[in-house]
Amino acid sequence: MKKPALTIGYDGRPVVYRWTGMRTYTVSLIDHLLRLVPNVKVQIYYHHGEPDTAMANHPNLTWRSVSAPTGWWWTFFQIPAVLRQEKVDLFHADYIVPPLASVPTVVTVHDAISALFLEPSDVKTRVLTNALTFLSVHRSRFVLVPSRSAQKDVARLFRAPLDRLVVTPYGVGAQFRPGDKKRAIQRLTDRFQLPESFILTVNFFRPRKNAPLLAAAFRELKRRKVPVKGLVYVGGCPQSVREKVLLAAGEWGPFVHFTGYVDDEWLPDFYRACDVFAFPSLYEGFGLPVLEAMSCRAPVVVSDAPALCELVGDAGRIVPAKSLKDLTDALEEILTSPDLREILSQRGRQRAEQFTWDQTARISWSVYQKAVGQL
Repeated sequence: MKKPALTIGYDGRPVVYRWTGMRTYTVSLIDHLLRLVPNVKVQIYYHHGEPDTAMANHPNLTWRSVSAPTGWWWTFFQIPAVLRQEKVDLFHADYIVPPLASVPTVVTVHDAISALFLEPSDVKTRVLTNALTFLSVHRSRFVLVPSRSAQKDVARLFRAPLDRLVVTPYGVGAQFRPGDKKRAIQRLTDRFQLPESFILTVNFFRPRKNAPLLAAAFRELKRRKVPVKGLVYVGGCPQSVREKVLLAAGEWGPFVHFTGYVDDEWLPDFYRACDVFAFPSLYEGFGLPVLEAMSCRAPVVVSDAPALCELVGDAGRIVPAKSLKDLTDALEEILTSPDLREILSQRGRQRAEQFTWDQTARISWSVYQKAVGQL
């Protein structure tokens, strides 16, 4: 007997509000799911804002604006009512699912940052976030996590049963592929006035991203007369972090560039143009920018955060997260050795090819079917 088509609801706020990695994850998952399962129906629910034009039109995809006085009211009351009225088979959200939802839920917990107290936050928000994440992990049929490292953290910190924690690695978009480095440099020079030689890092620079350490390493490289002209931070950078970065860079502060958020079309050029990609984060659930950089053949240096070690393997240099000397030495070695850059570029590209959004969608679809009793 043919199985009936499923209607999957998604919390679309990470997409509408452009919450960087969470947006990439949701957009890519839905896009590949629609390709994988032709008869699946997808309904994306959001609060304020407009649908994301980055998502292709599809006859089985519907955007649904659901108004509410606040975001919390939306989660607790409005969405459960709408899901019930519209006969959605399953609802998938990041971190927090509606506690009162009457349909099966699946939750993706990208990391355990809130429970590890790695980001500044007021006590009320932190307690509420952790409590609702704990509740979501235990009420959902399955919990998706992007790495074995995240799986261990979620199991330990949220007391989640391992048999319901499913490792679902991220993928890398087709636009992140090797390209002409000289052309990428020229485009970035024209658009962002960047130098032709630079170290790159990409993210939203919260304290755990360790951004000042990279600036201090850049200062040491310049003092050692290593041939690199600039340090580029792509992504949102709060003023408080920016000030710490410039302080760490010392007299070389004028050679540090902050681009802010850039449109998706520009990101591959940054990865192709850089001499080395650095990611000294203190903690990650996965490390999507590292994967994107490797896919574009950028040699990478990352911290020894467990998820980054798991992602990179022997395809990049791994250094202690708080060691200025080790980070500086690794960057110098790559910047001064064309042969090493080529070796790491090849290894990184080969490593990145193991991660696809198609795989993410396949694992997720299997989880959805189990959650509603179709498998």
